[in-house]
Amino acid sequence: MANILIIDDNEMFCELLSDLVMDLGHHPVSCSTLQSGLQETASRAYDVVFLDVRMPDGSGLDILPALQEKPSAPEVIIITGAGDPDGAELAIKNGA
Repeated sequence: MANILIIDDNEMFCELLSDLVMDLGHHPVSCSTLQSGLQETASRAYDVVFLDVRMPDGSGLDILPALQEKPSAPEVIIITGAGDPDGAELAIKNGA
């Protein structure tokens, strides 16, 4: 069973993804801000982080380095409704 963190401000999407993750036998936790997501990673190790780019308190791409510095750095999957090539390149360079 993997610990999965979902950082996204869309409540309906978080519920949908959480249900899917639970159906697959994993443990999901969701956060609606980047700050709360970073606080969550400080208290528990996560295997995978689903990270939205456009968040109310900034860009998800800005916290990629902090996620990668964790002792057991999670795999990061970028999710967004409005991507751009520069953002995709930045995400890849930062290990997403």
